[in-house]
Amino acid sequence: MKVGLRGCAVLSTSMKLKEIKAIKYIVSARIGRVWPLILLKALVRKNAIFNKTRWSKIRGLESDFIKRMSSASALYVRLGERLGRYKAFEVMEELLVSIGCEEQWNHLNSMDSAEGSEMKRLMAFNELIDRKGAPQFNTREYITQDDNTCHFLITRCVFNDFFAEAGTPELTKLFCKVDHRFFPEAFPGLTFHRGNSWENTIAYGKEHCEFVFEKKEET
Repeated sequence: MKVGLRGCAVLSTSMKLKEIKAIKYIVSARIGRVWPLILLKALVRKNAIFNKTRWSKIRGLESDFIKRMSSASALYVRLGERLGRYKAFEVMEELLVSIGCEEQWNHLNSMDSAEGSEMKRLMAFNELIDRKGAPQFNTREYITQDDNTCHFLITRCVFNDFFAEAGTPELTKLFCKVDHRFFPEAFPGLTFHRGNSWENTIAYGKEHCEFVFEKKEET
């Protein structure tokens, strides 16, 4: 199925090109050549989803970010209507974890090649995404921060706040999975965990998200 000029304009102004390519690759594998129509219908619906949240009444970077996230909720709902909620969640997991990890890698690769320990690289990365990434809209509280351990809490998660209001709270868990995949690959000299359970996050009903990074013992 081809997307007309008007459809292309809608896609290009609503989503990044790399996101459209990821959707084409992942979603088309499940539903075939009708994927552009599914996406266009989702993007039409995203405004209704965004408008029922608090962010529709404010302006600024956070509101712009949430408007982008509303596309994910809309696509999930549209896929659910076609595939069922369970299969739609599987598609969104593959899609959002892939896009989320790519964004994290882009931030990491944009950093200067700083000398020093991997723990210092992690702290520099945290400082960067607190200025330029989605975490700038979260609330981070450091518990321990030294050469061997970095332990912090996220006490406010913008993903959870939005997806809960949008009626798709389960999508927040997929951004927890971005952490699980990205951090061990990006910082192999550190052990990343969330204490006694990977479900120690706001997405799973906890009061805060646990992030613990510990320097691995040299062998």
